[in-house]
Amino acid sequence: MSLYRVKYTPRADRDLSKLKPEIAKKVVGAVHTIRESPYQYIKKMKASNPHHPIYSLRVNRDVRALLSIHDDLLVIHVLEVEHRKHSYRDF
Repeated sequence: MSLYRVKYTPRADRDLSKLKPEIAKKVVGAVHTIRESPYQYIKKMKASNPHHPIYSLRVNRDVRALLSIHDDLLVIHVLEVEHRKHSYRDF
C-alpha cells in the first residue's frame, strides 16, 4: 500500500509554532504515523461537507489535528492544530 504525503497549511504551521515543542513533535509524529492507513485513526466531523469531509485526529487528551484527505492524490492536508475546545469552532 502506498503512503500518503503530508502537507501542512500555513494555519497549521502557525498553530504548531504556538504549541510547546514537545507537543508539536507529538503532533507531527502522530500525523506521520497515520500515513499508511489514515482512516483507522481518525473521526469524520459530523458538520463537514460530504463532498470534502474534515477529519479529526486525537493527538493527546487536549490537542486535535484537523485534516482533509485526498485519496486520489494520496495527500493528507493538516488544516489546523488546536486545543480541543477551540478546534471545532470553524468547522
